[in-house]
Amino acid sequence: MNETLENCMDDSSIFSIFVNMRDKHWKMKEGFLVGGGIIVAGILLQLALGPINWSVFAAPVNYIVLAQVLALIGIIYVFRQKLYVFEWMMHASAAVPSLCYAAGLTIIMGLTVQTAQGGIPWLSQMLSFWPFVLIWSWMMLISGLATLNHLLRWQWREIPFILNHLGVFIAIVSATLGSADVQMLRMNVFEGNEQSLALDDNGKVHQLNFALRLNEFTMESYQNGMPKRFASDISVSSTEGGNVSGTVEVNKPLKFNGWKIYQYSYDVKSGPDSQYSVFMLVRDPWLPLVYLGIFMMLAGALCLVVLKYVPKRKWVLLVALLLTGFFTYLTVSRMGPTAKEQPPALQSPWFIPHLIVYMAGYAMLATATLIAVYMLIKPGKAERTGMNLLDNLVYVGLAFLTIGMLFGALWAKEAWGHYWSWDPKETWAAITWISYLVYVHFRRGRPDDRRTACWILIFAFICLQMCWWGINYLPSAQGNSVHTYNSK
Repeated sequence: MNETLENCMDDSSIFSIFVNMRDKHWKMKEGFLVGGGIIVAGILLQLALGPINWSVFAAPVNYIVLAQVLALIGIIYVFRQKLYVFEWMMHASAAVPSLCYAAGLTIIMGLTVQTAQGGIPWLSQMLSFWPFVLIWSWMMLISGLATLNHLLRWQWREIPFILNHLGVFIAIVSATLGSADVQMLRMNVFEGNEQSLALDDNGKVHQLNFALRLNEFTMESYQNGMPKRFASDISVSSTEGGNVSGTVEVNKPLKFNGWKIYQYSYDVKSGPDSQYSVFMLVRDPWLPLVYLGIFMMLAGALCLVVLKYVPKRKWVLLVALLLTGFFTYLTVSRMGPTAKEQPPALQSPWFIPHLIVYMAGYAMLATATLIAVYMLIKPGKAERTGMNLLDNLVYVGLAFLTIGMLFGALWAKEAWGHYWSWDPKETWAAITWISYLVYVHFRRGRPDDRRTACWILIFAFICLQMCWWGINYLPSAQGNSVHTYNSK
């Protein structure tokens, strides 16, 4: 019996990999193998079950799943000293491969038109594609474990790490599991009339417990006929009591009994003479948790800016400021007439902070890329010092990138009712963000492999260019992106 057990636990057996983990130090190679296995498993699930039906995760199922995820993280942490694979999942050698796979699948999403009808099979509906969802879930599991590990080993210098990782975990997990509970309904109301029926994305009619009356629709236009402002004076009354009146316009929704009412559209053909308004009605019970995660990420990013900025290198600050101004000029000039005649969506207090913070991030990361290219061409004694400067620039640039992305999410929520819709621009923003996370985690896992780190940085900057201006030339964005305000 013992001899048989010893044979089963031989070093060449699969079982031994999980039992003798203390002698089997997994690294990034194993991480890529695990990720590949997850993708294969996802493809098999796609073939067997078809695409993921997110509606089955509506409450209370999503609460049960959340409890199971948290329990799984706790169990893995408790048994981390029994199986080395559990401890490995908390380190950069596990994080880097998961981030690489997440970036790769998201790039596929960013290059293909996402549509419910037609398109490339599987790839045109990535949000319900099993490999995509499983890889992102694997990435979030690793993030949750790393967060718990640092939380229970509390140190002040780890505050940015904890805030960022915990914020990402809370925001993404809450947004994903809560998506089945989100109600986004469209309502057409004619001027002087009252309406209590609304349609979802599938064309299903919903009877609401309140009615919306359109008192008056108004519109202002620029000289070229483009809309400058359009708004609706409305009254809302509930069958359960309570009423509210106000003006709804883009970037200025109206709240009522847990709902937010957005000015979505109007009769475009009639313009100022439109006789009706189109409203988007949104109810999201998980929104407070998502916002908690977002504000934790913002706090973590601000901490990174404060802790990683190196004031001694004044030339870096000068270059970054010059590039920030130059990039801002390029962005505004590419907008053409839109820069002066802003559509209603751009008329928001979020516009200037969102733009400047992003341009500051681009400037820092552009400076880092130039240094990385120089180090690849002329490696030498200053390489270690150069990498320290490079790391600080990437940390600060990534922090600005994170702040800009989150400002955009908060802005989108006020303008359109959803903080993240995987619009092509948002998709490439996520790709860019993940690519720089690959660099950060790679540096933590392999600090001596400087050349690979520089190449990762160059690749990430290419993704940044796609997010910044290359998106306008992709078929996936033509007519599908609310972020495209100008033509080629």
